[in-house]
Amino acid sequence: MSNIVVNEICNLRCPYCFASEFVNKQPKEMTMEDFKTALNFVLSDRSDRQVGLIGGEPCLYPHINEALRMALDDVRADPVMIYTNGVELEKIDPAILEDIKFRMLVNCNSPADMGQAKFDKMRENLLKFKNEHFGEGRFRLSVNLYKPDFDYTYIIPIVQELGFDTIRLSISVPSKATIGSMTALEYFDTMKPVAMAFVGDMIRCGCLTGFDCNFLPECVLTPEEHEGLQNVKDIFYSGLSKNYSRTFWQRAILCETHTCTPVIDILPDLNAIRCFGLSEYTKVPISHFRNMKDLRQFYIDNVDRQSLKYVSSPKCKGCYEGESGNCSGGCHIFKADQIFGGKNLELDEAHKNAHYEHNPDKLEEMKEHDHDHNCEHHHHHHDDDGPADIDGDGCGCGCC
Repeated sequence: MSNIVVNEICNLRCPYCFASEFVNKQPKEMTMEDFKTALNFVLSDRSDRQVGLIGGEPCLYPHINEALRMALDDVRADPVMIYTNGVELEKIDPAILEDIKFRMLVNCNSPADMGQAKFDKMRENLLKFKNEHFGEGRFRLSVNLYKPDFDYTYIIPIVQELGFDTIRLSISVPSKATIGSMTALEYFDTMKPVAMAFVGDMIRCGCLTGFDCNFLPECVLTPEEHEGLQNVKDIFYSGLSKNYSRTFWQRAILCETHTCTPVIDILPDLNAIRCFGLSEYTKVPISHFRNMKDLRQFYIDNVDRQSLKYVSSPKCKGCYEGESGNCSGGCHIFKADQIFGGKNLELDEAHKNAHYEHNPDKLEEMKEHDHDHNCEHHHHHHDDDGPADIDGDGCGCGCC
């Protein structure tokens, strides 16, 4: 999964913003020439066909329609996802909204956090997208739990009104200031009650919860809690297993995966970051990497594998799941000081001396070359993965 950060301006001020290092600091936006370069880089090796456009608020990007059309017309890309708060959705051309490859993950904040007027406009835009732009099955909602007493009841009427059967839940990655002296497990202990309550209330609405990254480690749950959630999941899986992708089920109701893997976001200046949570430490220019596979491996070698040397909580010492790489103990931000020592990643000698243009002028030539292969693949893609892949990480990150 890879995203292109087209701008850094947002019309909201979310208290948990995971992109706070960039958003609303400077009015940076990606040029269309650089967007071509980023798009070509993301799709250069076929390691991931999904393209995500993110911000800031991407609907405020002056070239949003041109960028979306370019991505949608590229035969290598499917689907094309926009991560939005939905407030300015009318800025996107209706023909793009109705494109079969177009997807949305909508970050659905509470009226208290975004203001009642913007909340009402978001709701109206989502209803219009579903009913007037044939949007059913092409968008999902995402909710961010960012405090133990978070009131998520505002989402229930929207889930019911729009008829959603899945929803993404993110236990927000805390900032370093928020973490304070808390360990990862202590943080998850404070967030567990509201997360479990959310899962239960969504089930009562006929809606399955898929977890985003920063999963609840399995050890945070008591044996009784784990058994209860597993029994509920087994019941739903027995009747709905074919309705959603395998990777969705791994993160639905009860997470079966507890490891963190690189997402990769490409910034307006064509620097990449492993993810927003680690943006402070992982900026590297994409021009020093052959393709996305090369960049992803760089992050795995220099972040993920290094993370295995450390624990996010004292209780994690000696844990088989952690030492074997099956559990990252939450977001790597909890280990950031140990992994990075307060410094940005340095390129190794091989990448430091390398330079690749990722020439946008070659885009058309590469698209033609790949056309037959991708058209054949397209006929099978959605059937294999199931509808849950609209949530955004090919695995479900975007809902799961």
